[in-house]
Amino acid sequence: MATRDLALAALLLGALLLGTPPLAAQPAPGDGPLAGTLDAYRAVRAHEPEIDPVSVDMAAETAARRQRLAATLGEGVIWVTARDGADLDRFFQDDNFYYLTAVDIPDIALAMRVAGGEIEDEVLFLPAYDPRFTIWNGDRLFPGPDAERATGVRRTAELGEVESVLAEMLATPATLFTLDEPAVAVPDGIETDQRELRRAIASLRLVKSDYETRCLRTAVDITCAALRNALFEVAPGNFEYQAQGAIEGTFLRLGAERVGFATICGSGPNSVTLHYNANRRRMEDGDLMVMDVGAKYQYYTADVTRTVPVNGRFTERQREIYDIVLEAQRLAEAAAKPGVSMAELDQIARTYITEQGYAKDFKHGLGHWIGMNVHDVGGRVPMEVGTLFTIEPGIYLTDEALGVRIEDDYLMTEFGAVKLSASVPSDPDALQALMAGLR
Repeated sequence: MATRDLALAALLLGALLLGTPPLAAQPAPGDGPLAGTLDAYRAVRAHEPEIDPVSVDMAAETAARRQRLAATLGEGVIWVTARDGADLDRFFQDDNFYYLTAVDIPDIALAMRVAGGEIEDEVLFLPAYDPRFTIWNGDRLFPGPDAERATGVRRTAELGEVESVLAEMLATPATLFTLDEPAVAVPDGIETDQRELRRAIASLRLVKSDYETRCLRTAVDITCAALRNALFEVAPGNFEYQAQGAIEGTFLRLGAERVGFATICGSGPNSVTLHYNANRRRMEDGDLMVMDVGAKYQYYTADVTRTVPVNGRFTERQREIYDIVLEAQRLAEAAAKPGVSMAELDQIARTYITEQGYAKDFKHGLGHWIGMNVHDVGGRVPMEVGTLFTIEPGIYLTDEALGVRIEDDYLMTEFGAVKLSASVPSDPDALQALMAGLR
């Protein structure tokens, strides 16, 4: 008997033993006791955005990044290595290495010699072609013209050639710029600098290209859709992980590769723990739920937080604290302009929260850069056009098991900050109305 016939026979036998009618006799999806649930689920899905894949010529994109890096560093040899990878794990590249190459192969390296702000030579070291690897894991880049065209790197070489190529590049005295202690022999007389390369790449990553901004916008759109879908699971008696499942399932279904950080779904007493992520508690009537989540799309990570009442209605006390946090965010958002620092925005929000009597209960900074990392590199510098960042005030009252955090993602333009995460409401009345539609 064919496998398909065996499966059908098992299904029919199970239906008979359990007293369940065969599939053909079961009610249509829109009928029966689950009809309201299915209708609500469809209503949630109807509001999901259309996610069009973000594309660009990555060879040209990364070549331009490497050239900007060369112009920043001036003269020397740049040595960057990829992340290690285990055979059975899904591999994700080190952010800095991916930023410069867009190659997601483990245990490889890039060497560049720069002088006068220009790239004199660059070599991407790749594993040799291995037919056995291809059988088990699929195609990957290997040294040769195809890899050079695909990556835009001038030369490729096998990993076994690292020592000889580096020795050639370092034949003339130069600074070796690295991110970490090099795992190769460094000739005598060569100065090694691990700090300047990290600073230079962080500065380049701070202001996003059009492609990067589109990736982040998409990550934010997916994240907001996930939060809206999670509201379907936020109800007394449900578990925090049910909301987490709705969030992370939406991420994957809409094209994100993974979470940008551990999903936070903290209800009741867990709402006051800033980075709670066990997500195992059963929600109770009267709880607040803090959901702090971010999809990672093409290596770019969103970070959005919403605090919602588990039963769909804020209590008077919950609404009081929520309104303070929301106003603090709005004041900081209105003040966000090119040239303003995050520290200045933090002071604006913190001053307001302090005036309301909750200075000690605002326990973290107001925001951070976003990009390839959820707390992205860039340092404590004023905002520029093309930077992306969060504003996330919060108040955490441990004795009341009452935590409120509201976080949105913004793009800085010449006219001020543009909120990218408005598709999931933070206005309390709008949140309550949205949740009422799911019940």
